[in-house]
Amino acid sequence: MKDFERENNRSKRVHIDIQREENEKVVLCEENELSSEVKRKEKRDDHESKKERDNNTHGNICIKKSSLNKLIPKVVQTKYPIKQVHVDEKYKVLLCAYLVSKLVQSSIADKSKQNINRLPPGPKQWPIVGNLFQLGQLPHRDMASFCEKYGPLVYLRLGNVDAITTNDPEIIREILVQQDDVFASRPRTLAAVHLAYGCGDVALAPLGPKWKRMRRICMEHLLTTKRLESFKKHRADEAQNLVKDVWDKAQKGQIVNLREILGGFSMNNVTRMLLGKQYFGAESAGPQEAMEFMHVTHELFWLLGVIYLGDYLPLWRWIDPYGCEKKMRDVEKRIDDFHMRIIEEHRKKKDSKSNNIDDDDETEMDFVDVLLSLLGEDEEDGNGKQHMDDVEIKALIQDMIAAATDTSAVTNEWAMAEVIKHPHVLKKIQEELDIVVGWGRMVMESDLINLKYLRCVVRETFRMHPAGPFLIPHESIRDTNINGYYIPAKTRVFINTHGLGRNTKIWDNIDEFRPERHLPPNDDKENNINARVEISHGPDFKILPFSAGKRKCPGAPLGVKLVLMALARLFHCYDWSPPNGARPEDIETNEVYGMTMPKAKPLMAVAKPRLPAHLYH
Repeated sequence: MKDFERENNRSKRVHIDIQREENEKVVLCEENELSSEVKRKEKRDDHESKKERDNNTHGNICIKKSSLNKLIPKVVQTKYPIKQVHVDEKYKVLLCAYLVSKLVQSSIADKSKQNINRLPPGPKQWPIVGNLFQLGQLPHRDMASFCEKYGPLVYLRLGNVDAITTNDPEIIREILVQQDDVFASRPRTLAAVHLAYGCGDVALAPLGPKWKRMRRICMEHLLTTKRLESFKKHRADEAQNLVKDVWDKAQKGQIVNLREILGGFSMNNVTRMLLGKQYFGAESAGPQEAMEFMHVTHELFWLLGVIYLGDYLPLWRWIDPYGCEKKMRDVEKRIDDFHMRIIEEHRKKKDSKSNNIDDDDETEMDFVDVLLSLLGEDEEDGNGKQHMDDVEIKALIQDMIAAATDTSAVTNEWAMAEVIKHPHVLKKIQEELDIVVGWGRMVMESDLINLKYLRCVVRETFRMHPAGPFLIPHESIRDTNINGYYIPAKTRVFINTHGLGRNTKIWDNIDEFRPERHLPPNDDKENNINARVEISHGPDFKILPFSAGKRKCPGAPLGVKLVLMALARLFHCYDWSPPNGARPEDIETNEVYGMTMPKAKPLMAVAKPRLPAHLYH
């Protein structure tokens, strides 16, 4: 029985195996048939697609099957054979439009990014030195030529320093007014460090709390209207001394050195206000000392204005073949000694008075007395110093003396040179003076506002011969843009006042001295009878004698008075002519470069009195 069951089970297993084999054969046959069918279908499709390619109408886009086969698994390919795909015309248009829009978008983005960092145009640069060696002995003229060639805003690379220069009124307005908060700082040059007490003065200090405090002292304690008015008598005395000095030379038949007498006039005015004593003239306290200081002041302005390579190529400082930095240290010591003597003299005078100066005697105090009486920094909070530091006082003394003496004296000498060179201008000035002032008295400060033609002469002098070829350089405190150009932070700004006055886009006949161009328009006489001729920059920014914005010269009103008074007195009292029978047109007008820009040679002239003799004494 058991044997029968074993046999029966064996038969069943054999039957199952046979059945399995048959099923596998059927499946295999079906797969083979399916594969054959697929192959035949592919051949038909290939044949049809070939025909379609041969007879293809224009505009269809064909996607190759081989490309799609690489992207789709083989199992899927087997069940779902892939055909070539054709895209209609409308899809082609959409695809092309999409690609074009992407290209345009990318191009605009690249161009926008390029514009953000696009520097102003400028001359080609040399390795390491940049454009330094493209500047000669008169860099203001070189930079003006760059503006003529490359446009109103020019980029220069001076060694390792970014720089821009301009002589265009609109760009100057944007720098000094519209973006004043960006460009109101100063570069820390070696000359400023050595000659301005570590950039601790008003003129050369970088923008910051220290500069704000020093400027506030000037405006609130030294250059107030009340204090300047208190020195009106001193200025009138010095104007009379000027007339008398020329009278003495004229009576002796001597040639007048106008640089010398105008320098003495400016120096005496400033020292009487600042130090309480006169340095030139019969009653002077120390003419030899004053002459020495004037000489040092000229050196100071030359050194401050020179483009010193050590500021742009640090390696140059180790070489210094011309001893420029050594010269700075020498001038620094001589000026500091002079200032220290002034402070000590005033301290002794103050001690001798035993502190008996009342508030009512404030008008008798000179500027140094005022500075010595001021509290030190933060003393109002009880945490600062009792008095101003000596260094701060010396820095302010230097600013006042240097700015008020050299600049006004240079302007007066240029004005005298141009007027003597053009006798018809001298005649018009004297005609106006004879009408406004007359022949029976001297010019007073109250007359100056009514001398329109003389004020035009001063404006024309500032146009042709500004006191300095550039404004004191500015420096940007952060990245900005001007006229669509990128200006990096720490860019040094050279505003070319000499080039501004000779910009042919805003002035005609630039080499002609013609004061009439500054007269107010007379189309409406009723509205222009009392029109005032402004000597400052005005709304058009065509001249810029005292800068603008935060860095505008705080002593501008005093400077205008000194210039106008000296010229009015000299033209009212004397006829002028060149010496030794020379022709007026032979007077040379070459300049010397520096922070100020004097004539290359001192102006010499012959004076002939034209008023009653008793007025000169």
